[in-house]
Amino acid sequence: MVYTKEYKISTGRDSMQNISAEICKTVEDSGIRNGIVVVETVDSTAGIFKSVSGSPEALDDIVREMRRIVPARINFYQQESPENGAGHIKNCLFGSSVSMILKDGKLLCEGREDVYFAEYDGPRESSFCVCVAGE
Repeated sequence: MVYTKEYKISTGRDSMQNISAEICKTVEDSGIRNGIVVVETVDSTAGIFKSVSGSPEALDDIVREMRRIVPARINFYQQESPENGAGHIKNCLFGSSVSMILKDGKLLCEGREDVYFAEYDGPRESSFCVCVAGE
Protein backbone atom coordinates (compact mmCIF):
# COMPACT_ATOMS: atom_id res chain seq x y z
CA MET A 1 0.00 0.00 0.00
CA VAL A 2 1.14 3.57 -0.69
CA TYR A 3 -0.18 6.72 1.00
CA THR A 4 0.92 10.23 0.00
CA LYS A 5 0.14 13.67 1.41
CA GLU A 6 1.36 17.12 0.37
CA TYR A 7 1.88 19.99 2.80
CA LYS A 8 2.17 23.72 2.07
CA ILE A 9 4.71 25.67 4.09
CA SER A 10 5.56 29.37 4.43
CA THR A 11 9.26 29.98 4.82
CA GLY A 12 11.59 32.78 5.79
CA ARG A 13 15.07 33.46 4.47
CA ASP A 14 17.50 30.74 5.56
CA SER A 15 14.82 29.17 7.78
CA MET A 16 14.72 25.70 9.30
CA GLN A 17 11.27 24.40 10.27
CA ASN A 18 10.62 21.17 12.16
CA ILE A 19 8.15 19.08 10.12
CA SER A 20 8.29 15.91 12.25
CA ALA A 21 4.73 16.32 13.54
CA GLU A 22 3.33 16.44 10.00
CA ILE A 23 5.29 13.32 9.07
CA CYS A 24 4.10 11.37 12.13
CA LYS A 25 0.50 12.46 11.43
CA THR A 26 0.80 11.22 7.84
CA VAL A 27 2.17 7.88 9.04
CA GLU A 28 -0.72 7.57 11.50
CA ASP A 29 -3.31 8.50 8.85
CA SER A 30 -1.84 5.97 6.41
CA GLY A 31 -2.53 2.98 8.65
CA ILE A 32 0.73 1.46 7.42
CA ARG A 33 2.74 -0.22 10.19
CA ASN A 34 5.94 -1.37 8.45
CA GLY A 35 7.70 0.10 5.46
CA ILE A 36 9.48 3.18 4.21
CA VAL A 37 8.67 6.87 4.63
CA VAL A 38 10.07 9.36 2.13
CA VAL A 39 9.83 13.13 2.55
CA GLU A 40 10.71 15.32 -0.42
CA THR A 41 10.49 18.89 -1.65
CA VAL A 42 10.66 19.88 -5.30
CA ASP A 43 11.65 23.48 -4.50
CA SER A 44 15.11 23.99 -5.98
CA THR A 45 16.28 26.33 -3.19
CA ALA A 46 15.03 24.19 -0.30
CA GLY A 47 16.01 20.94 1.35
CA ILE A 48 14.91 18.25 3.78
CA PHE A 49 17.27 16.90 6.44
CA LYS A 50 17.34 15.09 9.80
CA SER A 51 19.08 16.37 12.91
CA VAL A 52 19.23 15.53 16.60
CA SER A 53 15.98 16.22 18.48
CA GLY A 54 15.72 19.13 20.88
CA SER A 55 19.00 20.86 20.08
CA PRO A 56 18.66 24.44 18.82
CA GLU A 57 22.45 24.69 19.08
CA ALA A 58 22.81 21.94 16.46
CA LEU A 59 20.50 23.85 14.10
CA ASP A 60 22.50 27.04 14.66
CA ASP A 61 25.69 25.12 13.83
CA ILE A 62 24.11 23.67 10.68
CA VAL A 63 22.95 27.09 9.42
CA ARG A 64 26.31 28.67 10.22
CA GLU A 65 28.28 25.94 8.44
CA MET A 66 25.99 25.94 5.40
CA ARG A 67 26.53 29.70 5.09
CA ARG A 68 30.29 29.21 5.46
CA ILE A 69 30.48 26.41 2.88
CA VAL A 70 28.19 28.16 0.35
CA PRO A 71 28.07 31.90 1.06
CA ALA A 72 25.61 34.14 -0.76
CA ARG A 73 27.59 36.08 -3.33
CA ILE A 74 27.04 38.02 -6.53
CA ASN A 75 29.18 36.02 -8.95
CA PHE A 76 26.98 32.94 -9.47
CA TYR A 77 26.07 32.56 -13.14
CA GLN A 78 22.43 31.65 -12.48
CA GLN A 79 20.69 33.67 -9.82
CA GLU A 80 17.83 35.97 -9.04
CA SER A 81 19.76 37.18 -5.98
CA PRO A 82 22.94 36.17 -4.15
CA GLU A 83 20.88 34.00 -1.77
CA ASN A 84 19.06 32.34 -4.69
CA GLY A 85 22.29 31.24 -6.37
CA ALA A 86 23.61 29.86 -3.07
CA GLY A 87 20.25 28.17 -2.43
CA HIS A 88 20.47 26.10 -5.63
CA ILE A 89 23.94 24.87 -4.67
CA LYS A 90 22.89 24.05 -1.08
CA ASN A 91 19.97 22.03 -2.46
CA CYS A 92 22.42 19.97 -4.54
CA LEU A 93 24.92 19.52 -1.71
CA PHE A 94 22.59 18.86 1.20
CA GLY A 95 19.68 17.13 -0.52
CA SER A 96 15.98 17.58 -1.02
CA SER A 97 14.65 14.38 0.56
CA VAL A 98 15.06 11.91 3.41
CA SER A 99 14.04 8.28 3.71
CA MET A 100 13.17 6.62 7.00
CA ILE A 101 12.27 3.12 8.15
CA LEU A 102 8.82 2.53 9.62
CA LYS A 103 8.60 -0.37 12.08
CA ASP A 104 5.53 -1.29 14.14
CA GLY A 105 3.91 2.06 13.34
CA LYS A 106 6.86 4.20 14.49
CA LEU A 107 9.77 5.76 12.68
CA LEU A 108 13.08 4.30 13.84
CA CYS A 109 14.47 7.84 14.27
CA GLU A 110 11.40 9.05 16.21
CA GLY A 111 12.42 10.67 19.49
CA ARG A 112 16.09 10.79 18.51
CA GLU A 113 16.05 12.83 15.32
CA ASP A 114 13.66 15.41 13.91
CA VAL A 115 13.07 16.20 10.25
CA TYR A 116 13.48 19.78 9.06
CA PHE A 117 12.41 21.76 6.01
CA ALA A 118 15.26 24.11 5.11
CA GLU A 119 14.69 27.17 2.96
CA TYR A 120 18.02 28.46 1.63
CA ASP A 121 16.57 31.50 -0.17
CA GLY A 122 13.08 32.76 0.64
CA PRO A 123 10.84 33.92 1.99
CA ARG A 124 8.33 31.99 -0.13
CA GLU A 125 5.46 29.54 -0.21
CA SER A 126 6.79 26.02 -0.67
CA SER A 127 5.61 22.47 -0.24
CA PHE A 128 6.83 19.05 0.73
CA CYS A 129 5.36 15.62 0.17
CA VAL A 130 5.30 12.66 2.56
CA CYS A 131 5.00 9.19 1.03
CA VAL A 132 4.45 6.11 3.21
CA ALA A 133 4.87 2.75 1.48
CA GLY A 134 4.52 -0.63 3.11
CA GLU A 135 2.05 -2.91 4.80
